[in-house]
Amino acid sequence: MPRLLPSAMMPIALNEARWCHGLMKILWFLSVAFFLVATGVFAPAQAADCSALPRAGIDWRSCDLTGTDFPGAELSGANLRGAALSNADLSGGDFSDIDGYRVRFVESNLVGANFDGATLTDARFDRADMTGASFVGVSARGTKFLFANLTGADFTDASLRNVDFTGADLSGATWTDGTKICAEGSLGLCR
Repeated sequence: MPRLLPSAMMPIALNEARWCHGLMKILWFLSVAFFLVATGVFAPAQAADCSALPRAGIDWRSCDLTGTDFPGAELSGANLRGAALSNADLSGGDFSDIDGYRVRFVESNLVGANFDGATLTDARFDRADMTGASFVGVSARGTKFLFANLTGADFTDASLRNVDFTGADLSGATWTDGTKICAEGSLGLCR
């Protein structure tokens, strides 16, 4: 016949059982987490390498590269979230398909640059020279081109939501429908 615990010891035995059950849950969770990290399924995010040379797909997230010149740089598919590339010569660069959330190209030389298919959310291009730049199929939301030179730029099939072109020169730019060419002297608005 099994021995029964005295009624005074019952709460202590129940608390010990709950404590052991809770400890087992914690140990199980830690072992699963260790397994996922060890196998590479779940790895901590890597920090951006701000000293790396430009290349396709680079992670320059939050890097301050102000004043750095990379004419003709191949940066297609790069992560430029929060990066500062202001006052830089990036003419002829390939920025197609970049993640440009809050990227800053203020007063940069982007003549002939390719931004086709890029995502530009809250990006800044204030006073940048983007003569002949291509923005085909770009998705821009909240982006600012304040007093930028966009002469001859191509915005065919671009999605422009809440984009600010205040003072920007859009003379000769191809507009989003792919057929309308902005008139000479189009400042802040494609006429």
